[in-house]
Amino acid sequence: MRNKDKHMLSNKQWDEIYNIGYMDGQDIKSIAAEGMYRGGEKLISDKLKTNQYLPHNIEEVVKAGIKALEKDIIILKDARGIEIEIKNALKEKKGYSLIRLGDGELLALAHDILLRSEKIKENPRLNFLSYAGIDIPNHQFRDRLTNSILQASAAIGIPPARFPAYQRLFNRLATFHKLPLKNLNLTHSVINYYLNNSTTVYHDLLKNKKVLLIGNRMEEGKEYFEKEGYNSIVASITVNGINSITSVIEQTKLYNYDVALVSAGIPANIICVELAKMNKVALDFGHMIGNLLSKSTFLSKD
Repeated sequence: MRNKDKHMLSNKQWDEIYNIGYMDGQDIKSIAAEGMYRGGEKLISDKLKTNQYLPHNIEEVVKAGIKALEKDIIILKDARGIEIEIKNALKEKKGYSLIRLGDGELLALAHDILLRSEKIKENPRLNFLSYAGIDIPNHQFRDRLTNSILQASAAIGIPPARFPAYQRLFNRLATFHKLPLKNLNLTHSVINYYLNNSTTVYHDLLKNKKVLLIGNRMEEGKEYFEKEGYNSIVASITVNGINSITSVIEQTKLYNYDVALVSAGIPANIICVELAKMNKVALDFGHMIGNLLSKSTFLSKD
């Protein structure tokens, strides 16, 4: 068993805890049982008054709650829907941006609003923000990133996972900023992968359109695509964190292109939105380029 998996439980073990978990020690199963309780049954218990008894377990309460909140359910756009939007934007020669909000973007949006910068920096699991393109605190960039969400001309990817630093944090931000969720064109934060797994849109773009690559690995990406037989790459532009965004936007004006594939961490969101304002189609390509270069992912062609 790998070291990072030593505290993970199998589905069978989770089922056992779910059915007959107990909290009377410090072993992993007791901790898991307490986590399961605090994540569900305790939330119900805290809402009941002294001596009140509700004869329903968490599953029944959640089912009833979802039924009551059905009017708030939003259908996220799937890969086929996003593919249609991309191709329509190209056909109509209008701007289109696809941006994605992962944990890095959400932490950048939330710092010193919902989460203190000091607490984020103290957490060793969150020391990737500098690599993703931002050193916090940076309130000016945070506010610009917030504005880019509302200015996105088409699609915004949000996390499907309901974990604290993912969809739960997005929900808190949406409430804080009073985001008009029903009016936003929402999709999955991993839509860049879904587009490759479920459509041939990347292949179609690289085969039939002039493509500009933006990101620190995109020079390698240019070589990769050309070896794959795609001769549509007009250039690649490097991105050196958030301070280079203005320079990157200016450099794009030097090239005649139809679509920009952007793999630039957190700055990708603002770059894509700004390019869409210039009537370009700009897609947050994310870690897709790294996966293609490492051969852990293959471009879907059929």
